[in-house]
Amino acid sequence: MESEANQDITHKSAAFSPSNGSQEQTIFSTFEPLVILEFKPKSKQAAQEWLTAKLQAPRTERGAELIVKTNTSENSKETILYIGATTERLLIGAEEMKIQKTYRDGSLRDISLTDLDNFNNSEDLDRFLTTAEKQRVILKGMESLRASEEETFIPGYPKNSLYPGKSIIKKYLSRNIVSNLFPLHEEEKLKRLGDEWYTMKNYFKTQPIEKIQEYFGVKIALYFSFLGIYSISLVPPAVIGVIYFFSPSSMYREATFAVFNLIWSTVFLEGWKRYCNSLCFKWGTVDSSVSFSHSFEEPRADYYGTMGRNLVTGNPEPVYPKWKRVLKFYLVTLPIISFCLTVAFFTMLAYFWAEAWMKKNAPQNLGIITTMNNLLPTIGYAVVIGILNNIYRTIAVKLNKYENHRLQSSYDNHLIVKLILFEFVNCFICLFYVAFYLRDRALLKTFLGTLLVTQQIVGQFQEAMVPFFFMQRRQKQVDKALRKAEGSAAVTKEVTESDQDVDKMYKKQAALEGMMDKWPGSNDEYLEMYIQFGYVYLFSSAFPLAALWAMLNNFIEVRSDSFKMCRVFQRPFVEKANSIGAWQPAFEVIGLISVITNCALIGMDPEVQKLLPSDMSAVNMVLIFVAAEHIVLAIKASIALLIPDVPKWVILQIAKQEYAAKQALRKQMSEDSCNSKFMMKRMVEAALKKKVVLDAFSRRSTVFRNDSQSAVKEPL
Repeated sequence: MESEANQDITHKSAAFSPSNGSQEQTIFSTFEPLVILEFKPKSKQAAQEWLTAKLQAPRTERGAELIVKTNTSENSKETILYIGATTERLLIGAEEMKIQKTYRDGSLRDISLTDLDNFNNSEDLDRFLTTAEKQRVILKGMESLRASEEETFIPGYPKNSLYPGKSIIKKYLSRNIVSNLFPLHEEEKLKRLGDEWYTMKNYFKTQPIEKIQEYFGVKIALYFSFLGIYSISLVPPAVIGVIYFFSPSSMYREATFAVFNLIWSTVFLEGWKRYCNSLCFKWGTVDSSVSFSHSFEEPRADYYGTMGRNLVTGNPEPVYPKWKRVLKFYLVTLPIISFCLTVAFFTMLAYFWAEAWMKKNAPQNLGIITTMNNLLPTIGYAVVIGILNNIYRTIAVKLNKYENHRLQSSYDNHLIVKLILFEFVNCFICLFYVAFYLRDRALLKTFLGTLLVTQQIVGQFQEAMVPFFFMQRRQKQVDKALRKAEGSAAVTKEVTESDQDVDKMYKKQAALEGMMDKWPGSNDEYLEMYIQFGYVYLFSSAFPLAALWAMLNNFIEVRSDSFKMCRVFQRPFVEKANSIGAWQPAFEVIGLISVITNCALIGMDPEVQKLLPSDMSAVNMVLIFVAAEHIVLAIKASIALLIPDVPKWVILQIAKQEYAAKQALRKQMSEDSCNSKFMMKRMVEAALKKKVVLDAFSRRSTVFRNDSQSAVKEPL
């Protein structure tokens, strides 16, 4: 099987080689590092050399077949690998990863090395792939390095055991042998993107989503697109909320505003799904359920198990029994999550008990001392919740890794569910307690407004100002270190004499970006929007200005997040996505729960109860509001059905592409059939010619033999 794979690689290499033997295509003129790998300063030399050799080894020898230049800093004694790849290696990897590019007919198709001439911009193969796509191919090559049965531990680290199928690079990262792994930014391109994205002159313009997708990938582009659409969708409820806030309070006002919010949230979520499918179609990542075709997803690099073969592709990959994952979830994950949720619930009860005790027993009429005493339970509760949040997020990540999910999408969705469960209980249980147990509408309004505004102010300071100060400090530290190194004439030294030195510009860029923060992913950002969405819609009838505060926060959030992506974080490796994942149903669940909470709030309003007959039983009152709740749910369901998830033009384009693919397949089969018939005819003709020649040769031999015998018999 391995020999077949090697022959396939050789075939792919020759697929786009020039036919003219006198001229060979230049693979690369100058070395361009695309990915940086930094070893920990005190890591073992044997481990460094072994990984470097693995990265450089040919794929036929289970290597990554990448170009690696090695330098060691004299100051930190830190070994840095500058990693690139030949054009041939990148194109082969792009075909294997099914990266899509624009075909000559305008459609997106998987790259095919045998058909490269029909793809747009294929004249210059060095620039055919974007830098982000090249970096993605390199990362895939690094992650494909997996331990064999003979490789039982990392050289120099006998305690760090390896087992067949384990990702070697992930083991290096988890054991902190490799301290940093990141793709390099494109400084000029990034500067142009930043000028168009977050600068003051373009502050109120739409985001350059297409350019964001090209530079940062589909997954990040979908996050910023969702944030932008969500922010715009808050404008109508914010305007109506301001009008209602300054109008006389009445039951009709609150009920009307609540119903509008409930319906509008459905319009927004359904409209987003429709827009998301449009974007994913244009970017070539539309969901397989939409395109009616099966798409295969490779296993995660962290996925482990005994080495086997994939039943679909036949490629070697780790195999892990499903029953083990199920047992881990029910016997380990579920009890731990239940315990964490129980702790959060009793922490909330302890807060209200402490607040009641303080008001009852603390001395009153002491001015600021009394005020501080009353605030102590709230401050303590906020501190405890912050600590619990950090602890639980760490636990959630560890549990998710422990479950050993095969697909990255499955891993992400399970992690999102774990985070949502705890955050929902942690952030909203107090509001439910005040609204439906204490039934204090004034306290609910004050508590909700205070939580929303305070969290947004603190969050914006942490997300915008703090990273900016750290970035300025980091820039000065790098410049100072480089000047000191240049003064001693020993910035770097070569580790291998055969390697060419890396350009000084790349060294400075790698040093600066190596000190940047690693992008933590979009889950925290989605979680922030999720909590805000709950504040806006769960109790909208109690605090109409929630949408206004959320809208103002989000317009700042878009620019602060874009600034961090361009100036604060390391460049992340691009990732494909066909939606926002489990966050879509999570937001929809909030929309459904908000129907129940708002109907219950309106039903408990004293003005509403006065309109009902005084002799009406409690059961009949509940039935009336349950009926009202179901009417609103029916309206939401009708809107969801009336707004198709996939635009008609997308369905039409998918149908055209599938029809064209079938026609091309039929044509190819017809050509193959014709070729087969032609070859068969030629073979038959050749066989007949061969038979004729053999018959002629046989007759000639017979005549010659007879003539010879006659000549012998005749007397001289």
